[in-house]
Amino acid sequence: MLKVSSGCCLLMGTVVAASFAVGCAAEVGGESDAATTTAALTAGRSYLVSFSGGGIPANASSMIAATGGTIVARYNAVGAVLARSTSLSFASSLRATAGIDSVGAVDAVKSSIAPVTMTGKHRPPHRVPPAAGDPLSPQQWSMNQIRAPQARSISMGKKSVIAGLFDSGVDITHADLAGQVKASASASCVGGIADPSQAVWANDVIGHGTFTSSLIAAAKNNVGIVGVAPNVSLAMVKVAIDDFNDPNFGQVFVDAFICGIDWAIAHDWDLINASLTIDPFTAPDDDTFCADQPDRVAVVKIVRRAVLEAARNKVTMVAASGNAFTDLAKLDDIIGGTNCKQLPIQSPRVIGVSAVGVTRQLSFYSNYGFGATDLTAPGGDGLVPNPADTSTTASGQVLGALPPGSVYYQLAADWDGQVQDCTSGSCQTYAFLQGTSFAAPHVTGVAALLISRFGKQTPEQLLVKMSLGATPLACPPSPYDPGDTGQPATCRGPAFYNNFYGAGEVDALAAVR
Repeated sequence: MLKVSSGCCLLMGTVVAASFAVGCAAEVGGESDAATTTAALTAGRSYLVSFSGGGIPANASSMIAATGGTIVARYNAVGAVLARSTSLSFASSLRATAGIDSVGAVDAVKSSIAPVTMTGKHRPPHRVPPAAGDPLSPQQWSMNQIRAPQARSISMGKKSVIAGLFDSGVDITHADLAGQVKASASASCVGGIADPSQAVWANDVIGHGTFTSSLIAAAKNNVGIVGVAPNVSLAMVKVAIDDFNDPNFGQVFVDAFICGIDWAIAHDWDLINASLTIDPFTAPDDDTFCADQPDRVAVVKIVRRAVLEAARNKVTMVAASGNAFTDLAKLDDIIGGTNCKQLPIQSPRVIGVSAVGVTRQLSFYSNYGFGATDLTAPGGDGLVPNPADTSTTASGQVLGALPPGSVYYQLAADWDGQVQDCTSGSCQTYAFLQGTSFAAPHVTGVAALLISRFGKQTPEQLLVKMSLGATPLACPPSPYDPGDTGQPATCRGPAFYNNFYGAGEVDALAAVR
């Protein structure tokens, strides 16, 4: 579903590492009032264009018009535009124009994004008794594993720090997220045109964005769970297609991603949590960009430029590695292509995160690889339940908040993963899920605590501090294939830096001391 981290959740073609098919009935609610977004989604052939000088030149409109196109969105912070044209020669003609750096075709999404509600039957949720602290804290093994409670005794974060997410939206009515999301810094970028309408970006029918948001900053409020950095501000840019009538449901396209970076820079975000992979547009759900197609080469260049511009503005991206149990450093050999990459994790200055479970071994689904994995964090592993929590066999996955009608909450019934907290008088919904999508927000939360303590920093400064404080993890015996994929992995490198875990598992307490 969400092409969220490949094979993971959010914005990927498969949902959470467990690979479940989504077969939920849905009904579309009232029409969205996001007219500009709807127009963007229903138009024809679209192109991302970047320019040789780095910025958008004054004559950009005439350059585009001369080759038969029209600019429909300007990403001033990253020096690119979204253009449309009906001319079959538009891309080739524009690439031959002086002053043009890259031109990449990005087929527009074909659906209108309107509020969607889920219907369907699901089993009764698993309920737990009240406990000390926030009621579900005892089931948050992932927070204990990275010593988040101890770190919060030093700092719970500052509201001035914005930990933003590129995701599926966020349920701001959930008790653990109410008041946590900065509306003025949030928007939807689905279709490539920023739409600040709260009715759009705060609608999370998938649930992935609500879950990842709660791992970063669920409030410490005697309800449900607590995030890594509960006092920081969240922000949301919706990038996932969430119309069930769209064949691209759950995917993230590059125009939305570039629009999101432009928005994040302009609205002074400190962090971008990217629990996603970008879909190339030009083939169904393959998530990989190789140097054999001009459009894909252009996308890699434009994404690289945008990420570097974000980093120059001290906006740090933390990205999930994906859930295909693949060595990202060997994509050329696996795919048979040249200079193949998954985005955004293999872009420069991005902090890449793999996933582990309660045993601190690489989760059975997690991607890995030198040059892609900088750190690891708990993403859960359904093959290894938490021995300290016998209430459900799903306990080895990660607990987070979900809207009750969302796709992920309904799916969680299949593995006894639904949880409710009714101790406050109204029942709030949560679930156990797994995926590298959920490892990344643990790292983003730690980075938010660092910025709260020591001020805005570059990606390199944050990575160095988190790496120095990380828990080194030694390689497990090879061949390593806990999920019986038939394609065993080989871990290479010492405990302080290897291709499975990077510098090790992030440690919130060590980072903020």
